[in-house]
Amino acid sequence: MRKSLPEMRPLPVSRRRPEHGAATAEPRSAIKFHKVAPHPGEPDIFIQLRGGRIEQFYQNWLKPNPLTRKLVIAIWRNFYPAYARTIAILRSRIARRWRPIVKMTDYVDGSNIPTINVLDAATVDTPPPKMVPAEDQIYLASPHNHYEFPPIYVAQLSDAQVYGGTNLIFMQDAVICHDLYDFVCDYTSEELHGRHVIDAKKMRMRLIVNDFAPMQIPIAAAFLDACAPNYAHWLTEVLPRISVLCSQKDFNSVPLIINSGLHKNLLESLSAVIGDERDVYLLPIGRAIEVDTLYVVSSCGYVPFDFRNKVSTPPAQGLFCPTVLTMMSQTVSTGLQRSANWSQKIYLRRNSVGKIATNLPAVEKLLLDEGFVFVEPEKLNFAEQVMLFKNAKLIVGSSGAALANLIFCPVDARVVILIGKSARVSYWYWQNLAKAVNRSICYVLGEVPDVDKTNNQPNFTVPLDALMRAVSEEGCQNS
Repeated sequence: MRKSLPEMRPLPVSRRRPEHGAATAEPRSAIKFHKVAPHPGEPDIFIQLRGGRIEQFYQNWLKPNPLTRKLVIAIWRNFYPAYARTIAILRSRIARRWRPIVKMTDYVDGSNIPTINVLDAATVDTPPPKMVPAEDQIYLASPHNHYEFPPIYVAQLSDAQVYGGTNLIFMQDAVICHDLYDFVCDYTSEELHGRHVIDAKKMRMRLIVNDFAPMQIPIAAAFLDACAPNYAHWLTEVLPRISVLCSQKDFNSVPLIINSGLHKNLLESLSAVIGDERDVYLLPIGRAIEVDTLYVVSSCGYVPFDFRNKVSTPPAQGLFCPTVLTMMSQTVSTGLQRSANWSQKIYLRRNSVGKIATNLPAVEKLLLDEGFVFVEPEKLNFAEQVMLFKNAKLIVGSSGAALANLIFCPVDARVVILIGKSARVSYWYWQNLAKAVNRSICYVLGEVPDVDKTNNQPNFTVPLDALMRAVSEEGCQNS
């Protein structure tokens, strides 16, 4: 049976004390972290390769070249999961077992699972974003002029099992996925890493990496996700669900289960929304926890890791619950104070490979002449990033995870996003996110080399005249 709650209570906030002109976070000593021992023999080959000579060779010599990058990705995506699946099946009968995948609402309704309704469904209007020059609007074939976000609720599951690095919930009779998954179109990180096999047509999966001695605890709430280590995925998909649970006093003492190995900035953001004393289990990839009573918050936001078929226009480019994002951003930013003036015109300098301007020196000279302050967001802590965006009036940056901080911007701030012209680019991701929190964005599209036109993270050449108009007061008014 379902118990409805009329509204969400404000989240508890973490009070900050700024030092040396920057926003800083006071660590929460009340949080008790419990590290679960890793799987014997690292089950994720990506983690094994990280930081080694092979990764360095790929990052320095293969990834910067579009052709070699595409070739390496294609070989890995098509051959490594098949290899991992073969090895797993030879080792264990359990790996041969196909399990039906059921969407969470269907499982809840079909099995009469107890739930607490938190929020009703919401509609998010998504008009076309501003584009400079205006003729580039032809690249914005809209998948919708609005989207509907489903209701938010908390389900209480009995005798459930969760694995590190995946948001799937394993029951005796089924595997539960969240309602926004569309496996026919969506390709998962777990498949790429050789942890799962998913049969999208028959809605079933096979677990390759198994834990034959899972940890057992009586009660917990799970917030695991394959994409949680990514700042944007964490901020818009995982942390909002934690916020929902922590906003309900009935769950004040319920332990949380999250991915192990998360960046310190993500853990800092966690401390900003947890509030009261809490036990937190850090679960590594390949390890499982069996929970007698497991609480699961329905999806509060979702963008696919990748697309199963290389379609010309991705069918889903991100859906977000407006109420939860707004409440969470207000809670986090309200707990921060500043002791110095923050720049109102910022340029987000991107250091990673892909989605960067090939004429970067010219772009940066233009912005420097226009009075922009250059910022490398990955070098700031979480509180500093929030304050940076909270005080900005004009933000310019290439498409990347740091732009998810736009949820902290003032409503009247202008966000100019530099991105390439490609059929594989998810232009509507940023618009869907921005409109969920009543913010506005403007695109400046750059030309992409022919060899990179099918890449979803292409490098590009920024048209300087368009960029100049976009950052001018009249050139890119709020859409």
